Amino acid sequence: MAHPHKSLRWPAITARVTAGIFGAYAFTWGFAAAGVAALVGLGVAYHDAEMGVLMLAFLVFLGLFLWSFAAASIARVWAVLAGGAALLFTAAWALQRAILS
Repeated sequence: MAHPHKSLRWPAITARVTAGIFGAYAFTWGFAAAGVAALVGLGVAYHDAEMGVLMLAFLVFLGLFLWSFAAASIARVWAVLAGGAALLFTAAWALQRAILS
């Protein structure tokens, strides 16, 4: 009796593991950088902003890691993670330049 679900092959598994680890890490790093910069820009002390955002970033990473395996489309996973990371890095860079100006 054949199993009704499509079996995953090694390339598909590798793509999801890579997205889950490296894509989620890049997105989370951008999230943390943008979050700390935004909070510092709003007047929160750097170390308080850093601690708060990094505690939240752990949950963001965990959620993205799990989502990379649960999502139906690996292309969508990569688009969200890579696109989100690029946008968050750009936002963090712009915020940091504005704070230092």
